[in-house]
Amino acid sequence: MIFTLPSVQALKRARPDISVDWLVEDRCADLLLGHPALRQVFLFRRGDYSRALKARRYGQAIGILGDLVRSVREERYAAVLDFQGLLKSGVATFLARGDLKLGSPSTYGRMKEGAALFSRQVPMTQEGLHLVQRHLLVVRELLGRAVSPEPLRLAFTEEEHHHVRSLVGSSPYVLIHPFASWATRNWPSSSWARVVREVSGRGFRIALAGAGGATQEEMKAEIEKSVSGGLVDLLGRLSLRELSLAMGLSEAVLAVDSGPMHLAASTGTRVVALFGPTDPVRLGPYGPRVGTRGEEEMGPNGRVVTAGLPCQPCMMRRCPIGTPCQDRLEPEAVIAAFEEVLRGREKAGQARELMESRR
Repeated sequence: MIFTLPSVQALKRARPDISVDWLVEDRCADLLLGHPALRQVFLFRRGDYSRALKARRYGQAIGILGDLVRSVREERYAAVLDFQGLLKSGVATFLARGDLKLGSPSTYGRMKEGAALFSRQVPMTQEGLHLVQRHLLVVRELLGRAVSPEPLRLAFTEEEHHHVRSLVGSSPYVLIHPFASWATRNWPSSSWARVVREVSGRGFRIALAGAGGATQEEMKAEIEKSVSGGLVDLLGRLSLRELSLAMGLSEAVLAVDSGPMHLAASTGTRVVALFGPTDPVRLGPYGPRVGTRGEEEMGPNGRVVTAGLPCQPCMMRRCPIGTPCQDRLEPEAVIAAFEEVLRGREKAGQARELMESRR
C-alpha cells in the first residue's frame, strides 16, 4: 500500500477530475481513511473473516465476502488497476466492473498466482526499477504519459498529536522497529541489544514500536536491559497513522525490512534499513529526500545495511541454511549507518515539517 500511494497521488494530481476508490484489507486501512486523493475506501474485513472461518461460522464468512462484492460491483469503472499482482488482488480485479483492467509488474517483474488472467500486465520498461517506479508504469499506461511520484502526506488530528507526544515526550529519541512478518527478515535480539546500548549511550532515548504480542514482549525485555534512562514502550499503543507521526518526530528510525520501515521512508524520516533475504534495489526505502542542490525530490532514501552474502537477495520466507544473512549482519555496520544518516542526511517531506514543529 505504501508503495502504491505515490502512484495514486500522482494520478489524482494529473487528473483531478477523476474519482479514485480503493479496496484494502482492514489492517492496512488506517492510512487511507480520509485521504484527500480517495473518494471512498472499500474494506475487506479480513480479521472478522478469518475468525469466522476459524470458528466454523461459514455463513458469517460468506456474508462478509458477499457484502464486499456487492459494494465493489455497484459501480462500473473506467479503469480497474491491480497494483499487487497476486491471486487475491486478481480476483478482486475480476469482480470489479470496468472497461479497462491493468496490472503492475510488481515485486517480481510479473504478476503471480494467476493474477494476469484478470488484467493486462503493464510491461517492465527496464530491469532494476524500484517497486514505486514499477507501479508508476500502470499510471503511465492509463494516461498515455509519464508522471512523477508524489510523497506521502497525512493530515494528523490534534488528538493524534496529543496522544503521540504524550508517549514520546519532548527530548530527542531514536525509534526502532525490529519486527517483520517473515522470520527471515528478523535480526537477532542480541544484535539489536548491542545497537541500542550504543545509541542509548550517546544520549538518545530509545522508543520501541510494534504491534505487540508475546513474541515482541520477549524481545522488548532483552532490549530494555541495554537502555540507559528507560525505554519508551510503544508496543501495541499506536495506530499506523500515529506510528508515522512518532517516526517523523524521531531523530531517526532503525528497522528491518517491513511496512513500518517503508512508512518512515515515505515521509522523509532518516531511516536505517536492515535487509536480509529481500532486494533493496526493488524494495529499499523510498520517499522524499534532499537533492544535491538542496531541493526536495523523490527517490531511494535512507541507508540500507546488508551482510553482503552471495545468496542475497533470495526472496525466501524460510531459509534452508539458517538465515546467515541476519546472523552475519554486524551491529557495528548498523551503528555506522546510523551515524551516517545523522551526519549527512537531512529530513525531507512531512518528516522535516514535523521536526521543525517539535523545536
